[in-house]
Amino acid sequence: MKFEAPLASVAFVLADSREAAWRIGKTVMAVLHGVGIQTVALHDILSLRELVRMGVSDDEDMRIFELVVAGGKVEQWAHTPYFLTDDATLLGKWAELRADLAADVARTAMRRAR
Repeated sequence: MKFEAPLASVAFVLADSREAAWRIGKTVMAVLHGVGIQTVALHDILSLRELVRMGVSDDEDMRIFELVVAGGKVEQWAHTPYFLTDDATLLGKWAELRADLAADVARTAMRRAR
């Protein structure tokens, strides 16, 4: 799910339904940011299957972290998502993505330094 307020962010929630995910997301974000639940605005409550189907990455597991896709390429990845789950596989994929992105930055810097 994506949040517009209290700040723009993304959260991954393990829930039985969209309604349950909506309730969990609004409640947790309100508590974390110390705001009233009525000020939390969220949208794009999508299932894992929907995120994978809409994504473009070769590694289907990484597709859930895609935020902006243009021309068949990922333009923006989730930067600092909230994980409202203890799914070790999801956390592992997040760590793998961050390592891949850091390696890309390092390779780019090394090419420029030559």
